Amino acid sequence: MAPRTPFLHPREYFDQHGFDLRPAAVVAGVAALSLALVLIGFGVLLSNKLAAAGGADAASTIWPLVGASIVGLVLAMAVGWVLIAGVLHVFARAIIGHDGRFTETFAIVGWGTAPTALTGLALFVALAVAVDGATVSSPELFLEQFQATLQQTSAVRTAISFAVAGWQTYLYAHGLAVAFDDDSEAPWLAGGVIAYGSWLLTLF
Repeated sequence: MAPRTPFLHPREYFDQHGFDLRPAAVVAGVAALSLALVLIGFGVLLSNKLAAAGGADAASTIWPLVGASIVGLVLAMAVGWVLIAGVLHVFARAIIGHDGRFTETFAIVGWGTAPTALTGLALFVALAVAVDGATVSSPELFLEQFQATLQQTSAVRTAISFAVAGWQTYLYAHGLAVAFDDDSEAPWLAGGVIAYGSWLLTLF
């Protein structure tokens, strides 16, 4: 039976279903939505914390910032999809060959956005813990405690994002192997360089 998604068996999926952009676009949209929900959830937690402490005015100012952040996030996801697919395709053509089409690589990267939902979940948990553990007696103290708690979870979040990059490498490599009809190690090299290169950029 053919797999319905490429998450666990990407080679079989792409072999049998090809590189239709429509499901890849849906997956990328869901990934963006999951990250938007992280921002909304953070906004709810923070505004409730401020409102409970008598800072209703401060709580009301959060939502315009959350809205602007969501718009920026969606744009960043869309632009990032195009850029990562472009860089991956150029690199793959350089080290593998010239058989694959950009639309195929574009679909592969679209599917590869799905694992980012795990980093979003980890970020939400970290933000929730940081908000809960910070006092709102003064803005300075709140910010200091919030940042300190968030920093304590950075190692776990980094490890999760590292694992996500590994999952993306797995998807990219098998997808490129089918798209470029290449069973060598080159698709793994291309996928790993781009996935972990993107991961490194998130650390700065």
